[in-house]
Amino acid sequence: MGNTMNTRNIVVGMVAITLLAGCSIFERKQVDYKAGAVEAPALEVPPDLTKSAADQRFAIPAADGTQVAKYSDFTREKTTEPCALPASAPVATTAAPATQLLMVGGVRFVLVTEPFDRVWRKTGLALEKAGIAVADMDRSKGIYFLKNVSKDKKVADVQVSVHETNGVSDITVKEGNDLNSKEASRVLDALFQNLEK
Repeated sequence: MGNTMNTRNIVVGMVAITLLAGCSIFERKQVDYKAGAVEAPALEVPPDLTKSAADQRFAIPAADGTQVAKYSDFTREKTTEPCALPASAPVATTAAPATQLLMVGGVRFVLVTEPFDRVWRKTGLALEKAGIAVADMDRSKGIYFLKNVSKDKKVADVQVSVHETNGVSDITVKEGNDLNSKEASRVLDALFQNLEK
């Protein structure tokens, strides 16, 4: 058994040496990739992509590592170089109030310079603050359906509508199809007085 083990070790050793040395026995062909190369002109950067002089607006204070950058270094005005952007149009100094009660073409409404989401929420809060009960609402149509709000105990079908156009919303109140009824005017006035301005 010792002889068999010895022979097996010798055979395994010879096979390992043969496998390791086998690759170097065969002649390798060297491929010369540079022999067929054609010299091309150097790359040129287009003139519109060349780097302009460094813009100081984007320089990081203390970027050289000599000191620690502070928040105040980033927030202070950079006055060494003017802004390259064109000047914006002048802004009117007298801004219109955010909420106005208007009458146009015989129709009274509240104009709010805010988007629908915010005006919808503010309208609901104003109705609640005014003590006007909401029977139902349909946000997709922008309508609050009010409960019997008439003071003379008759049933009134009163709706408060909120619509948005270009970030400006309007609130109208109608009783049935009448936008100028006494009840619609009373609800609109109460709504305007309680609307967060």
